[in-house]
Amino acid sequence: MLSGWIMSGCGPSREVQTKTDNRATTASSEARSPLASYEAGFDPAEYDEPVEEVLRSHAERRKLYESESERDSVLVQIEYVHGFRIQIFASNSIDEANAMKATASQIISGDSVYVVFDPPVYKVRVGDFLTRIEASRKLSSFVEKGFPDAWVVNDRIIQRKLIRTRPEGR
Repeated sequence: MLSGWIMSGCGPSREVQTKTDNRATTASSEARSPLASYEAGFDPAEYDEPVEEVLRSHAERRKLYESESERDSVLVQIEYVHGFRIQIFASNSIDEANAMKATASQIISGDSVYVVFDPPVYKVRVGDFLTRIEASRKLSSFVEKGFPDAWVVNDRIIQRKLIRTRPEGR
């Protein structure tokens, strides 16, 4: 050992240095992957299900999907019609209009809030009312909620209809 020290000049022999490097490499790989010892003993084949069980579970799922598709279902049909909305704000700035929309969405519940661009003005409008009377009834509640300049306007509105569908052959 002493001869190795003298021959190399100022350090331990190559053999001792290699052992030290191996320990450092092992320690650093364990630090990078703390599950390395568990992964070394993992055998994925232990977790495989027999093919018959997998096919049986797929067949059961297929039967479940087929039985669900035989039931009635409800779809939402959207139609654009002439109606009325309540305009609560107008501005030349889209940022101001979007900020007002966010504020209105928090204050007003139960009605949809829209930003409509009618050049050069962005308008914030609320609701989808089929008749002016419906819109006028809601107008007072918007004034009470802090929108004193609100007024009823003509607009194309979204009318949603629920449609019941039945599977074919019934």
